[in-house]
Amino acid sequence: MTANQNIITSPYRRGADFGFIFGLYLSLMFFSSIFASALPLLGLLSLVMVVCVPAVIYVFIRRYDKELQECATFPMMWMLGVVVFVCGILISGALLVVYMKWIEPDFIMGQLQGLIELGKNSPGTALEEAGGIAAQMIEANFIPSPIAIVSEIIMAAIVSGSILSIVISALIALRHKLQRQRRGRIDGADE
Repeated sequence: MTANQNIITSPYRRGADFGFIFGLYLSLMFFSSIFASALPLLGLLSLVMVVCVPAVIYVFIRRYDKELQECATFPMMWMLGVVVFVCGILISGALLVVYMKWIEPDFIMGQLQGLIELGKNSPGTALEEAGGIAAQMIEANFIPSPIAIVSEIIMAAIVSGSILSIVISALIALRHKLQRQRRGRIDGADE
């Protein structure tokens, strides 16, 4: 806490602080899924990290609420969650663009060719259809750029992060309301 307890830490500032940590978390999650073909255990790590995203966001929002002595309002907690997602996905997105553009420039083409092979080995499934679409994309030279792919990931993360933050913030705000009502009844009964 700061020396002056009367100053409320901005949800934007605190969200950016937490967003840096979340950016590292997302980067580890994305890169563990990318390198899972070389080390299959990384695929499991990536899956666990995806499942734990709501818990991580809850921890950030709850920590901010505790810093404000459980007086954070619903809009403050929601905005904190949105800023965490925006900052986090921008950090990990920048690292993904660097990786796909300069470190492994054939990454997207390799993924499309892998999808084609997977589709050929899975006749009559949705994978076969996806493999056919990937083949058509290569044939038409319609290969998305790393920036286009990351832009789509950023948009999806911001929307889903906002929805997740709404739900978590609403649950915490509801809990505060119920605690205040309980305290009010107890204080009323004491008089």
